[in-house]
Amino acid sequence: MLFRRNKLNVPPPRPPDLPFDDAARDALGDATAQAQRANSSAVHAEHLLLALLADPASVPSRALTRLGFAPDDIKARIERAAPPRPWGIRAPVLPFADDTKGSIEFAMREARIAGAREVGTGLLLMGVLQSPQGVPFRALAHLDITPVALRSAIAAEGRDPATG
Repeated sequence: MLFRRNKLNVPPPRPPDLPFDDAARDALGDATAQAQRANSSAVHAEHLLLALLADPASVPSRALTRLGFAPDDIKARIERAAPPRPWGIRAPVLPFADDTKGSIEFAMREARIAGAREVGTGLLLMGVLQSPQGVPFRALAHLDITPVALRSAIAAEGRDPATG
């Protein structure tokens, strides 16, 4: 066939051309793995949030704990709101859904406001929680996690909110 591609050599989806720190890049890759485990046809904001909270020592997990929210409880709420499908597309590359793109755009906006050169996991968390399109926003709206409180919690973790 003329246009047949070898699926094993297809590169993974890439976020927009803005610098992300290593932890943020890892979280975006882990979000793809979360989406594949959930049999999803795209990487949604809930997959990104689950990836950000996978490590209890990460800046997003510590910041939410500082605000009085257990990351495991938040993960359980998200998993109840968006359970894995029993079937799905098994693709080596999944696209970012609109809610994930919106979360990344909010994170980039926060980075510009803070004058940061990189987008870190703290800013990705802020983006996920501010994007009104995604499941996390709806599932966690009653928790009243404000951007101001989240910025303060990330800063209190000893890292600049722009790079966290």
